[in-house]
Amino acid sequence: MSGQDQASGLRKWANLQRQQQQTEDAVDVAAAEHVSEHTSPLLSPTVATVEETTILAPPRPKIPLIVVGLPGHGAAQVNKVKARLGQWSTQGRSWAGTPDDWDIRAVMAETADLAQLREQYSRWALWINSDADAFAAMYRTLRQLHERGGPRRLLALHEPNLPRQGLLDNLRGAAEYYLNMELLVLAR
Repeated sequence: MSGQDQASGLRKWANLQRQQQQTEDAVDVAAAEHVSEHTSPLLSPTVATVEETTILAPPRPKIPLIVVGLPGHGAAQVNKVKARLGQWSTQGRSWAGTPDDWDIRAVMAETADLAQLREQYSRWALWINSDADAFAAMYRTLRQLHERGGPRRLLALHEPNLPRQGLLDNLRGAAEYYLNMELLVLAR
């Protein structure tokens, strides 16, 4: 058998395969278009309607942040903390997320179960006021935390325009030197 005969045979075979495929497709289309009225519902295929379902992602759990040093409790105090976290977030600090990612819990430093709270929660912050008595009040709060078994590491939350030099640095230094506590002051 020569090479030309073999190629000719393959072409004939390929053409025959195409013709058979086309006739099978035509038969399938014709069969699909004709539906008998007497067909049993069990034998006829059913078309299921696909409803668009909106897949809702489960809500992300909020990150608890225990804040001491706030001048009071309530929504106004929580909003101050969330506003500060929001400012840090807009400055590109990705760890701050969005303010709604946080579950802000105001705790007084005098709380009797401070050691239990420290075991239960890992994120703590100290709200630092900027009034004239701020250093004395914040140092007193840190001392109470130290005496009652509170956290040894806190984030310094403060008003955005409070300079690092002065109150923040002095408070951080006193906490470290006298109380063996770390007060994290974020640079601008």
